[in-house]
Parts: sequence; structure tokens; C-alpha cells
Amino acid sequence: MKNTTKKIALTLLSTLFIIGNYFGNGKTTDTSCLQLSGKVLKLKTTSSNSYTVALMRDHKVVETKIIKGNREFKFTLKKNKFYTIQILKEGYVPRTVSIDTKLAEEHDGLYRFAFDTELIDESEAKNLNKKALDLPIAHISFNPKKRWFTYNEEYTKQVKKNIYSGHVQLNK
Repeated sequence: MKNTTKKIALTLLSTLFIIGNYFGNGKTTDTSCLQLSGKVLKLKTTSSNSYTVALMRDHKVVETKIIKGNREFKFTLKKNKFYTIQILKEGYVPRTVSIDTKLAEEHDGLYRFAFDTELIDESEAKNLNKKALDLPIAHISFNPKKRWFTYNEEYTKQVKKNIYSGHVQLNK
């Protein structure tokens, strides 16, 4: 009886030690690093009440969501990967956003980034720069100075200018 009690106590103590080491070190056990959320603004009320958001990695769709109304979408992204989000809605030009989740080892944990965007009606896009419309509207990455995920404001400003000006300038 005494040996059985010792074995149970030792097993319980070992289990608690393993669980403590697994959960107690403060580091995430998977490689998720960014919870990305977004919302499409100013959709016409006469159109369908939903849109599709596709998350892509390595030129393959890894997750698709159908979003109803003006609700937001969310994706949890893995560390040190490059993603593209494509927002699709019938009657609108597809919108893409690129995300680079490259992080140095010292940056651990789950970061959050939220954004809003607008889609361009296909009828309004007839006079716009088609090549510029195919570019991602934003590039999101980790900013080591700010210690947070941000978007490249200069890049987005240039893409918007190119969409409405009629010429594409990819590199400065």
C-alpha cells in the first residue's frame, strides 16, 4: 500500500512538473505571432451583403472566410512567413494586402494589427491605372523601432497616387 501511494504521488509530481515547464516558461508553443483583423468600408447597400477574404501563403489559399455586412475578419498568422490577403466582392476590383511576419528571436508573443479598407467599384475603375490596381494597397511588417506591426505609409501613398494618376512607378 505504501509503495502504491509513493508511485501515485511521484507520478502526480512528475506530471505537475512537466505541465509547469510546458506552460510556465512564458513562450508560445506554436509559431503564431500576429492576429490580423480588417474591415471593408463603404460597400453599396444595393449589392450583396457579403464579401470573401482569402488568406494566401506561398501562392496557395490557406484559409477563406465569407464576411457578412460590415463585420470584420480575423486571421492568426505564423511567425517568419509572407502572406497575402485578397478581398473579393462581385462588382468590385479585388483588393490585396501583403504581410511579412518576419520577427527577430527576442520578439515573442502575439501582436495585433487592425485595418480598414475600401473597395473600388468596377464601373469607377474603368479610367484608373489597371496595373496599379493589381498591386497590394498596403504592406504590413514588423517595425523594430516602434516594436509593433505597422504598414508602410509611403508605399500605400504611392500606390494610391499611381491608381489615380494613370502610371505605375514601382521603384523609386
